[in-house]
Amino acid sequence: MDPGMTRHVVRCGDHADEGDPDEEWLVEGFASAEAAQEYARRFVRAQIEDLRREARSPEDLADMYRRWGEYAVTKGFDAEAWVAHCIANPATRRQETDYAALEPRP
Repeated sequence: MDPGMTRHVVRCGDHADEGDPDEEWLVEGFASAEAAQEYARRFVRAQIEDLRREARSPEDLADMYRRWGEYAVTKGFDAEAWVAHCIANPATRRQETDYAALEPRP
């Protein structure tokens, strides 16, 4: 890796323990802002899809996500808009929730 290259980071954490630095972690080394944003999108969608099975309504799903889901934050990613989109539009392909496939490799 070129030492002058900027790498991008996604900060993840658990809504149930939001603000607790012991419950946040960084996923580092994305080559572009777009790659970090796509990781964040898939990460959040995976959380929502995991909770969807238990939710009785879209409102219930939103509440469950904000109480027990895990979040992802990165520059240029509008998490609130994405959460609303995911709640309204369930994932239809495995790729939409496969954030692990996007983790940077050393």
